[in-house]
Amino acid sequence: MESGSNIKNRLLKATKSFTLIGVLALILGIIAVVYPQAFGEITTQILGIVLMLGGLARAIFAGAAFSFSSMFLRWIYAVVMIVAGVWIFMNPDMGLEALTIVLGVYFIVDGITSIVYSFSLMPIGGGTWVLINGILGIVLGILIFSKWPQSSEFVVGIYLGIKLIMDGISLVITGYVLRKSLDAISLSDN
Repeated sequence: MESGSNIKNRLLKATKSFTLIGVLALILGIIAVVYPQAFGEITTQILGIVLMLGGLARAIFAGAAFSFSSMFLRWIYAVVMIVAGVWIFMNPDMGLEALTIVLGVYFIVDGITSIVYSFSLMPIGGGTWVLINGILGIVLGILIFSKWPQSSEFVVGIYLGIKLIMDGISLVITGYVLRKSLDAISLSDN
């Protein structure tokens, strides 16, 4: 069984990770808001590269299938991923429109889960900010769908930037609250 000091040290490391990731998300969010169109296009091209690499990996490991039909389906899936990745990479504007829809769905789903998660944080503090973040995510998702496709060239950068800033603030606050709770527990143990 792990000692209390080992658990505390692991939790302290976790709070530092929350804070570091939160600060990085804040910085990335600010860059996205300042340069929304470039950020959206870069995000789309990165998605294209990820799809191409994922398709290539699937093609390489398709030979590990137990049957010919399974291997054949894996190769087809790999080819589809590679073609989609190349198409998105070569056509970032059209890919950006599709990505905008995906981002709208993501914001709504993430907003709902953030709201649910916020209620578990309310007793220890920090839940209010996560609740606001969740509501903002849902609002951003609805706004994306109400302005699509005209707003695709700037929506991804600006809205993703706003979301990254909010997530960054939430993570920094969560890290702070957890650290404060750990300090309070340590004081009460002494």
